[in-house]
Amino acid sequence: MSEQWYRDYMQLAFQIDKAIHQVSPISFVDSYYGPVEWKASVEVEDVRPANEMVRAAMALEDTLPIQGFSEQQSKFLAKQVRAMETLSRKLNDEKFTMEEEAERCFDIRPAWVPESQFEHAHSLFEAILPGAGSIGERRKARRKRYELTQEKAHLLPGFMVRAMAEARRRTRTFIDLPAEETVEVEAVKDMLGGGACWYLGNYCSRIVANTDLPTVLSSLLELCCHEGYPGHHTEGVVKERSLYREGGQVEQTMVMLLSPQCTIAEGIATLALEMIFTATEAEDWLAEHIYPEAGIEPDGVDMQKLREAEALLEGVWGNAAIMLREGRSEAEVMQYMQKYMLISEERAPRYLEFIKTPFHELYVFTYYYGRQLMLPRLQGADRLDVFRGFLTQQLTPADLRQKSEG
Repeated sequence: MSEQWYRDYMQLAFQIDKAIHQVSPISFVDSYYGPVEWKASVEVEDVRPANEMVRAAMALEDTLPIQGFSEQQSKFLAKQVRAMETLSRKLNDEKFTMEEEAERCFDIRPAWVPESQFEHAHSLFEAILPGAGSIGERRKARRKRYELTQEKAHLLPGFMVRAMAEARRRTRTFIDLPAEETVEVEAVKDMLGGGACWYLGNYCSRIVANTDLPTVLSSLLELCCHEGYPGHHTEGVVKERSLYREGGQVEQTMVMLLSPQCTIAEGIATLALEMIFTATEAEDWLAEHIYPEAGIEPDGVDMQKLREAEALLEGVWGNAAIMLREGRSEAEVMQYMQKYMLISEERAPRYLEFIKTPFHELYVFTYYYGRQLMLPRLQGADRLDVFRGFLTQQLTPADLRQKSEG
């Protein structure tokens, strides 16, 4: 296999990243720990013309079959290159339907989720949330109950470290992690989402929580599992060891955000919490180790039904992205999210921002469809073995779709 092919692959990704930064705050290259000179040479270049990047992606595609990669690795790289070609064409002002772009960039086939699913979630909330008022008001009141107050905001990093340690302990019961793996935890401001994990290589990640948003401590374990154990950080660690260090697969040193790689990553991360905690276990752990210091009294809600209801609402965001792509007004889209996602008028603009930011409009589908592709395979007694496979193997969404259809 050719080092030059790998160099061209990585440098094209950095060139696309640089071009996207001209029009959007979104990064294409989410993390990288490969040869520093491959990145450094692009940093000093001017932005590459989009038509040249299209040709470069096509050249990568044409020469991929002669590189000597395994069949699975070739399938993975072909889909990554197709995403790069699509983004280059978008930068060159070519237009795609939503379905085409989602298929080419994320290897998924999004569809409208019927409102009956959300209405079922609402009926669950109606039954389990105590108090007066609409279910939206009761849900908001419950979030408020579990918010970390400004006076105690300084406790958040320590709470995150504590939760990460417990999530790590549970994760290590079903997958071996290098002794030297570690995470750096930080509270930050001015970011698009509620949290993030940047994999730094050498078995280390930087994990952040966005303190511009209210910190709802009932979701603390979800954040730490999603970003850390057994979510993004764990996937990065395990694949660095198995695919890169042991397998020599250099492409693993880069995470391309707008690619099928992230559909798999978000599927893993979205399922991470429930792989190591039942809903009751999570609430019991928080009640013992977090809530007393934060001054929070748990409300005794049925956490399993609450988890089920929350999962059913995940499809609302994708429907909102479809509406926006169809040309519906921002006001109409926000009203739809308020009605079905049960969010307040004040929170709706932040959710809208996530799906209207250039080049990020369809990323929301990776959470819902990544989860939907994996969940059917995690229903048996071997669920942890299957999930370990997701963490260790180089998979594409099409691989999981074919297994489901088969």
